[in-house]
Amino acid sequence: MKIPKKIVIPVSLLLVLTVCALWLYFRFEPSRHFSSADIPVLAKPTYTSDLSGNRQSSKKQAIKNGVSPNNGLAAPSPRDTADGKLKEIQGAKGSFNMLLLAVDARAEEASRTDVLMLVHVNPANQTVRLVSIPRDTRVNLPGIGLTKINHAHALGEMKGKGVHSGTTAAIQAVSDLCGCTINYYVKTNFEGFEHFIDTIGGLDVELDVPVKLTYDHLTLPAGKQHWDGRTTLHFARERKSLPEGDSGRQENQALVLKAIVQKLLKPGNLAQIPALIDQVKEDILDTNLSKSDMISLAWMAKDVDAGEITYAQFPGSSGKAYDPLVKAELYYWMPDLTAWSSVSEQLLGD
Repeated sequence: MKIPKKIVIPVSLLLVLTVCALWLYFRFEPSRHFSSADIPVLAKPTYTSDLSGNRQSSKKQAIKNGVSPNNGLAAPSPRDTADGKLKEIQGAKGSFNMLLLAVDARAEEASRTDVLMLVHVNPANQTVRLVSIPRDTRVNLPGIGLTKINHAHALGEMKGKGVHSGTTAAIQAVSDLCGCTINYYVKTNFEGFEHFIDTIGGLDVELDVPVKLTYDHLTLPAGKQHWDGRTTLHFARERKSLPEGDSGRQENQALVLKAIVQKLLKPGNLAQIPALIDQVKEDILDTNLSKSDMISLAWMAKDVDAGEITYAQFPGSSGKAYDPLVKAELYYWMPDLTAWSSVSEQLLGD
């Protein structure tokens, strides 16, 4: 018996669509994509004998770096081993750590990192955890000594061969500080960030209290509001008017990231994600995420409740200490490695 064409065509089309759907699922479904992917390792912790907070720090080395011993440095971490090295934090299979960097690029100047945010992603559990690292965090940089972590990118650029050397240096500095591997990174400058926010139609944000934008001579009111790229950028960079200073700015940066996720998750924007990914690749300066990685992350974002994205700041306290680069006393965020040890496994270990 001959099967009518009007039956054959729909069945054939259904089979093709089923095969395509299965292919998309097995290739891009987040937990499958990243558990089967060869996740890169860009940096692993490498501890030197004079790492800030390390019990191996010696009086001689401290004096060489221009600081007095125990000058505001954190106590050794409970994760220290007998030889003074910190244990590496191991995440679950398929989970990974991504570093978000924003640089204050200026013409003919080595650029520093104005934003450093570590993102731990577990696609299987659909969890995202943000760890904001103050740009003034005091760390030990090879060949320099104890200085600000945002200097790592600029020093890497000057010592290496261009901006990628700066990226590598910043990634390693965060890996050493946090005691974890770094697998992916996304780096942008302020112009690219501003353009991306405008591309997605701005952000809808709700503020608990008014925020004064120092350099815009503008005060953002409390309550719900809509921002364009310029306003979002200035809000994310503001710290002078905030009672909590840089700590408050980090909280605001996390607020912006959550607002971006909420905007992308709107039903009308989900269909535009492939086009938005192309736009992201134009606006960011550099990343090792492939397009398929981005599509898989976008798929995951679709099912993640923005309220479940947890946020923490790297623990520490304000202080002042001598800086070997500028040869003067500077403000620092003194990292508390003991406090970090008590929360790091919860933030990065699943």
